[in-house]
Amino acid sequence: MSSGERQRLGNSLSKDGDRIADSLREKRDVAADAAEDAKENVKEGADKAAQKAEETKEQAKANAEKAKEKTKEAAEEAKEKAVEVKDNIVQRLREDGVVNPAGLQMAAFGGVFLAAIPLTSWISSPGGVLEKAVNGVCHSVVYLGTAGRTSVIAQTSKIAALSTLYVAMTYAISGAGSAAGIAAGNEDGRDNKEPRKQVANLRGLPLRLHSAHYNMMEMFPGFAIGAALSAALAPTDQGLVNLLGLHVLAKVFVHYPAYLLGYDQPRTLAHIIATASVINVSLRLAKRGLLV
Repeated sequence: MSSGERQRLGNSLSKDGDRIADSLREKRDVAADAAEDAKENVKEGADKAAQKAEETKEQAKANAEKAKEKTKEAAEEAKEKAVEVKDNIVQRLREDGVVNPAGLQMAAFGGVFLAAIPLTSWISSPGGVLEKAVNGVCHSVVYLGTAGRTSVIAQTSKIAALSTLYVAMTYAISGAGSAAGIAAGNEDGRDNKEPRKQVANLRGLPLRLHSAHYNMMEMFPGFAIGAALSAALAPTDQGLVNLLGLHVLAKVFVHYPAYLLGYDQPRTLAHIIATASVINVSLRLAKRGLLV
């Protein structure tokens, strides 16, 4: 190969190399541009995602605030509605004479009498202190009734003896006390023509004398029913006698004096025990009928 040919071959190879190098640089630049574009796209996507997340977060926060506000409004409306209903009920009650609606809660006190029934069973247990007290009262009634000739009493007569004491206390002794209260509570004394008209003037002890008498009369029918049924169905049952005696002792020797003296707590306790005892009598008689 001549020198000229070699020269031409070298020039050709040099040009091919330059073209290849230019092509490689061009491809490199394209790849770099593509990578930069990809990087920009990724960054743009990330920015959009972040923006979208922020918008979603703000929207969720706004929705939560709206829900909270609606819940609050609903609660306020419910509260206002409840107050409105309560006010309407209170207004209707006031129109019906109820000036202190809270006082109606006392109706739940009825359950206390039922809850006290087991207590009266325990107090009136056979052979206990109460039985001795009841028997002592029965003997005393007989002793007074016979002017001291005897104090012996048959088992079947104990209910009658207790009834005698209760009748005397309810209609004679407390009745006289009520009349005395009316006379003492009015400047002009007791008007025998219209004594009940004067009750509105009573205060303090005179009013308590009158109220204690009427409480005795209110309670007597319940005792009378229990006593009559006991005398007819189980006159020798000492447990029933003890319960009837518990009623009489509680009313005559605790409730009535406590009422006159203004001791409200012992009076209330005695009233609960006395009421529960006669309920217990009826309950035992009902069970007795089932057993027979």
